[in-house]
Amino acid sequence: MLEDILDEIEKQADVSRKELLEKIDKRCQELEGLITKEGAAYLVARDLGIDLPSATRNLQMKNIVPGMKNLNVLGRIFRISSVNEFVRQDGSKGRVVNIFFSDGTTYVRAPLWDSQVSLIEEETIKLGDVIQITSGLAKENVFGDVEISLGKFGTIRQIEDSIEFPSLEDLTKRFLIFSSEKSFIKDIMPGNFEIKADVVHVFKGNFLFNVCPVCSNSIDGDKCSEHGTVDPNQALVVSCIVDDGTGDLRTVFFRELAEKVCGASPKELSSLTADERYNLIKEKLLGRVLIISGKVKKNKLFDRLEMMSNDFKDLNVLEESKKLVEEIELTIGG
Repeated sequence: MLEDILDEIEKQADVSRKELLEKIDKRCQELEGLITKEGAAYLVARDLGIDLPSATRNLQMKNIVPGMKNLNVLGRIFRISSVNEFVRQDGSKGRVVNIFFSDGTTYVRAPLWDSQVSLIEEETIKLGDVIQITSGLAKENVFGDVEISLGKFGTIRQIEDSIEFPSLEDLTKRFLIFSSEKSFIKDIMPGNFEIKADVVHVFKGNFLFNVCPVCSNSIDGDKCSEHGTVDPNQALVVSCIVDDGTGDLRTVFFRELAEKVCGASPKELSSLTADERYNLIKEKLLGRVLIISGKVKKNKLFDRLEMMSNDFKDLNVLEESKKLVEEIELTIGG
């Protein structure tokens, strides 16, 4: 897919293949490896003012990358969020509800805004239904996952349940029951895991990023693709390397979890220079032993596993010692 994207960009812009790859690598570095090369290529195309061909056929969700337009996607709804009401900057009221659906290869989130919320309230589409989104736009959210926006021209409808997608029960077990298996880093694979490891490196970066106050998606400057010009909020992201003696693993903390792990809020950090911010976070994290649970994913660009943390706690030496004693006693007693 990357080669097709590069070919199309070269047709429309006076840019060499070498320059394109350099721009794509730069984009990947800016986003600290949280995007695929295909996704970065779409962003580079957008920077160059190039409108890439639409993906009009039905795609497997695992092949969707941010920036794709006119997507046709099929899947079964396995989760519907509560309806959130909010007030916009102009004083008008709005509503949003998120649906999560899957074709079995992965899942995506689709936010429904304002009048579209009635589709859920009137049960035009409901939990367990197979749905089709037509003319959707793929975006990347702050967690590195893909979500699909309907925008002005997209549609969503319930279709006959004749396609062999996993059942509601299977999708719920797979994506909503987050049981983390305790493991050594050397043994992990894509999935949900819990590890006990030392923080040995903190990546230098801005740490702060802008998010839309309405939909909470990350935005460039003060422009949200869904809500236009907004007064952005700031959120925090911290990326580090942890090591448990069997291997090391890049681990990322987002938003409230990032605030908790470094003991500082975005407001407090925004008053510091970039170097002061880095030194503070490094001082807070380096050398700490953490028990971290999260979702492990394969970073295709760097061909490595990375963990998106969903919880952590500091190692309690006394508690861990008691557990070790209990395990020894059980072994001796056996």
